[in-house]
Amino acid sequence: MGTWTSLRRERIAVAAGLVVLFLGLWLAISRGLDEDSAAPPEAPVATAPRRQTPTRPKPAVPRPAPFVRLTAAGALDPEGDGRERDEEAGLAVDGRRDTAWRTERYSSTFSKEGVGLVLDAGRRVRVERVVVDAPAAGGRAAIQLGDEREGPFATVSPARNLSGRTTFPVARRPGRYIVVWVVDVPTGDAVEIAEVRARARG
Repeated sequence: MGTWTSLRRERIAVAAGLVVLFLGLWLAISRGLDEDSAAPPEAPVATAPRRQTPTRPKPAVPRPAPFVRLTAAGALDPEGDGRERDEEAGLAVDGRRDTAWRTERYSSTFSKEGVGLVLDAGRRVRVERVVVDAPAAGGRAAIQLGDEREGPFATVSPARNLSGRTTFPVARRPGRYIVVWVVDVPTGDAVEIAEVRARARG
């Protein structure tokens, strides 16, 4: 009887110890979870603001100079009789492409330094561009400028082949009289200039 009682007490003591152990483990785990859940949130990491590159404004595109009104002042033939169909000069500034000033017809090779159509801008202007309409290809011309009707004239845009519409850029050179200086004429033919326009300021 005494032995059975001792075994029973030992079993009760072991069971009680296991209960205490499990309770301790459960409390420890619960406390750990509570501490994790109660932990303050991590402070956000401060990042340096991105430096924005200032946008540079695009440079304004300069507006082209306006067209100036041109009138006929005659023609030049320094190595000939001084004239080159002067009476037709106005046909190159009448606003019509079906009329034209033309050089003389040269039956042999054109050997002159040039002949010219002289146009008057009415005042001294800074020429930026000269546009020449030629109905037929074959001729070649340069642009000259001067302050007097009889010259002297200076070349401000080198010679180019004339074919259809030919544009001569000019580096804003000043002058009143614009000369379309024809430096080459097809053999047995003439050069025709249907219309001349000029962009200029002043």
